[in-house]
Amino acid sequence: MKFHLRSMRTKLIILCLLILLIPTIFIGITTYEVSTSKLDQAGKEQLKHSVKMAIALINVMNEQVEAGNMTLEEAQERVRVELLGVKGADNKRPINEDYTVGETGYLWAVNQDQISVMDPANEGTDLTEVKTEDGVMIGHEIVTIGANGGGYLAYMWKAAKSDSLEMKVNYVEKAPHWGWTIGAGAYLSEFNSGAKEILNIVIVIALIAIIVGSAIAALFSKRFTGPIILIAQKLNAVAEGDLTIDEVSIRSKDEVGKLAKDFNHMIQNMRHLIKEMHASADKVAVSSNELTASSEQTSKASEQIASDIQESANGAEEQQAALQKASVSLGEISIGMQRIAETSSTIAHSSEETMETANLGGQAVQKTVEQMNSIRDSVHQSDAVIKLLNKRTQQIEEMLHAISDISAQTNLLALNAAIEAARAGEHGRGFSVVAEEVRKLADQSSQSTSQIALLIEEIQKDMDQTIITMSKVKEEVGSGIEVANETEKRFDGILSLTTQITQQIEELASVSQQISASMQEVTASVENVSAISRQSSMHSQSIASAAEEQLASMEEVSGLSAHLASMSDEMQKLTQKFRF
Repeated sequence: MKFHLRSMRTKLIILCLLILLIPTIFIGITTYEVSTSKLDQAGKEQLKHSVKMAIALINVMNEQVEAGNMTLEEAQERVRVELLGVKGADNKRPINEDYTVGETGYLWAVNQDQISVMDPANEGTDLTEVKTEDGVMIGHEIVTIGANGGGYLAYMWKAAKSDSLEMKVNYVEKAPHWGWTIGAGAYLSEFNSGAKEILNIVIVIALIAIIVGSAIAALFSKRFTGPIILIAQKLNAVAEGDLTIDEVSIRSKDEVGKLAKDFNHMIQNMRHLIKEMHASADKVAVSSNELTASSEQTSKASEQIASDIQESANGAEEQQAALQKASVSLGEISIGMQRIAETSSTIAHSSEETMETANLGGQAVQKTVEQMNSIRDSVHQSDAVIKLLNKRTQQIEEMLHAISDISAQTNLLALNAAIEAARAGEHGRGFSVVAEEVRKLADQSSQSTSQIALLIEEIQKDMDQTIITMSKVKEEVGSGIEVANETEKRFDGILSLTTQITQQIEELASVSQQISASMQEVTASVENVSAISRQSSMHSQSIASAAEEQLASMEEVSGLSAHLASMSDEMQKLTQKFRF
């Protein structure tokens, strides 16, 4: 039995297998995960129960110690022997199977100093610096968890039967006596080993389901696809032209049965259609031959009419071409005259603007002369004021000399007063102070007078320089007034010449516009004649085009007739291919 991936049967089998396989895999994985979780939880509970039992044993032994029946060391050793076994010469103890958790799990104990006090292999070992592969400090974690009320401790440790690292789970709790922290540990894989057996069972069931399901799916797919394959074979026969095939006989009432019924109906309709097509092809072949003969005669008559009309149209086109050339020449002359008129108008407008600008320039020059005269008057006034200020500063200088003489005399009087006060002794001390203050004021007045004198001297120098500058300004203002008057005369000359040019240009523009108007009238007359000639040519061309279109139509009809005859031959050949 051959299977092809593209066949419907193969796809049905694959679909059935997926329907079986996906739920089976889901159930198997879910069952495995749930079983693993439950078994792990049960193993942890067993570890906890073992630790509780060991603590109960320690409590019982401690009561014996308190009763005086044995020493503490004896009680501790009896606990070790009971839970593990007698220590050998190699410092190792056997694992008591009665207290074994999983396959290799056992009970152990650590004191407060992180020293192993009960262990099958490392009893007496200091666990302070012992660190697992995943970074857990075992001694510290055991004591810490035990002191906090107990709990679980997990870390990576070498397996008992191999050198590989596995997760080891421990339950740790501190006993109320002796300062021991009791723990029980086992590898996590020992707890969930039963889950692997469940997974194997699920896999076996899945394989059986796949085998059985494949057989059932193959059986039903064959019964389902058989009628479809039969219909496909008959369709291939129809495609080859065989309509004499027997109808499909299927008794089922489902979609496949409906497909077979529709197939039989299609064969009946195709037989009827092919018969009708064969008869129509014969009729079309006869009609196409008659149409071809008629179209050939009509084509010859159309060719003669089109030739005569074309000669008439060619003469009209030559006349139209000559008129168009004359119209183009006149149009160019008219455009030239229009440009001359436009240019003249532009020049006249520019001359008017130039005249207006010259007029404005003359007015500006007049204003400039007026401003220069005003500046000259202001300069004369400023010169008079500055000379007056120079006289005032000279008078201030004379007053400062008088103030300086007064300050010197006051200073001399203050000095004489101080001498007299010194002679008077104790009675003249007050007068001496006043004389000293008067002397200081005289000194300050003398210094201020000297400073003011210096300032007055500098102001006089500036006044002299200003007087010289104002003299130069008066001379330059006079020269500016003369230049402005000359400029005003030049602007008056420009204004007169611009007025004359404007009048002449306006006359030229008027003549150009008259010539341009005349040329436009001539051009319009030539265009009217050309339009009449063009209309005649267009009518001739329209008639010639109509004749050519009629000729083309007749040729197309002839071609279609030939093509129709060819198609009718092909249709006859195609219908002859079918057997009915």
